[in-house]
Amino acid sequence: MNQLSMKVYKSVLLCFALFIGINSCKDDYISVIPYVYVDMNINPTNFIEFNIPGGSYYFGNYGYGGIIIFRDLADSSNPFLAFDAACTYEVSSTCRVVADGTGLAKCPCCGSQYILFGGNGSPSKGPAIEPLKQYRTSYSTGRITVRN
Repeated sequence: MNQLSMKVYKSVLLCFALFIGINSCKDDYISVIPYVYVDMNINPTNFIEFNIPGGSYYFGNYGYGGIIIFRDLADSSNPFLAFDAACTYEVSSTCRVVADGTGLAKCPCCGSQYILFGGNGSPSKGPAIEPLKQYRTSYSTGRITVRN
């Protein structure tokens, strides 16, 4: 009986490990904000806002509601984060969140507030419950590249 329970235990443990491994390979979070192709290449020296951590700049002709590029504190090799400016509660290309220079962005339509520092655009104040749509960024050879 002891050997049987040990085999069951090992089988359950193996299944659990496989389940965790399979789930960790899933694609990135799918946002409620519609997909719009993004391929930006920016020279940050052209924008004084990127000189200090917490600085941000809004690019209106990209993404669904425009893109906010934000300079984070956390990662010195890639200090820039990019978020779609469309509110995840309003889901409108005309209702755009605005970064306030403190690491937060606020929606003027519904009052939702999002955290930009740290990287995921999570809501800190509702009614929004989903994070801002985030784009992939890379910083090399003095250029910021933003893509989806």
